[in-house]
Amino acid sequence: MRLDGKTVLITGAGSGLGRETALTFAREGARVGVNDIRPESAQNVATEIARAGGDAIALVADVSQSAAVEKIVRDFVAKFGTIDVLINNAGIGRAEHFPEATAEMSDEVWHHMLATHLDATFYCTREVLKVMIPKKSGRIINLGSVAGTTGLAGSAHYCAAKGGIIAFTKSVAREVVSSGVLVNCIAPGFIDTPMTAPIRDEIRQIALALTPIGRFGEAREIAAAALFLASDDASYMVGQVLSPNGGFAI
Repeated sequence: MRLDGKTVLITGAGSGLGRETALTFAREGARVGVNDIRPESAQNVATEIARAGGDAIALVADVSQSAAVEKIVRDFVAKFGTIDVLINNAGIGRAEHFPEATAEMSDEVWHHMLATHLDATFYCTREVLKVMIPKKSGRIINLGSVAGTTGLAGSAHYCAAKGGIIAFTKSVAREVVSSGVLVNCIAPGFIDTPMTAPIRDEIRQIALALTPIGRFGEAREIAAAALFLASDDASYMVGQVLSPNGGFAI
């Protein structure tokens, strides 16, 4: 029970990496806020945690909207009293937009990608810091990607968003460490999730060929990295980028 009694808010927790992380944290004793833009997905994960004996609340919101973020943070604190850990996981990766040449990318596609990843990370971080800084403790874990460290052709919008999250992580980590808040980032490689399932086979084969371990990662492997960063074992981790990527980036 490495997170016994801790309160954890996870965005985009209705499926994929977020769901696996929510279930993992609940098994470790955390009380979990399950955010998702899809009401049924958020409630299903919260119910799954409750049936296993855990404590969870579904928080439905589009976290790319600042007013919606303010509301779910208020609701979370009303339920659990405080926030110990924030995991900024919400994201999109539309298969029809990969690859998409930069010269042909619309304003709408560009702005939607950045809003869902980068704006949401900022809005959620800003709100929880208002809780964490006064109490002089907290952990924030942002989900970047190897796309933000190496770049991927045909994914300039996604790479820009994830690269921005990595830079944002490092900046905020320096800013708030003196207040007892530790901010770090996870930059996964290609992981088997519902978001990556629609990737065209030729793209999948290229990704596999560039990954020395020879397979896509599993959601549990990313949840394990998040668990480490949220636990007392990571008390000396500040502004770091952990990248479970199977050797895609070394």
